Amino acid sequence: MYDRPTIDELLSAAVQHFETQVIPAVKDNGKLYFQTLVAINVLKVAERELKLGWSHLLAEWNDLNALEGQPRDLPSDPDAIKTALAERQQQLCARIRAGDYDEPPHETALFEYVLGSVTRSLEVANPRFLQTLAEEDKSKSSE
Repeated sequence: MYDRPTIDELLSAAVQHFETQVIPAVKDNGKLYFQTLVAINVLKVAERELKLGWSHLLAEWNDLNALEGQPRDLPSDPDAIKTALAERQQQLCARIRAGDYDEPPHETALFEYVLGSVTRSLEVANPRFLQTLAEEDKSKSSE
């Protein structure tokens, strides 16, 4: 819809600028160096969220449908999807507190849902940590 540069290109250019120009210039100032690293991380999180956000939203909706065993249609408006998803998650929390997922097979289904949700969050917030976990699992399974 918009002309170039795209939002992805803008974020990437900002990250590249910080990494190649700003970091070397502020390396001797510990506080500014740390703040710059934080700014780079924020931009990278925003990039990943823009890239993965829609597919994660759909996956979350579908995973909740599977967990609840009663598929709900996805609202057509993106803002309505986010609102409805937040409401469904609040309802899930209430059901968890009520003990609805304390026994098999419900607890297993809840575990699978939470695992998927946390994995999606880590794909955006900290993919290196997710990769480290995968490597640890791989090394344990090869022993």
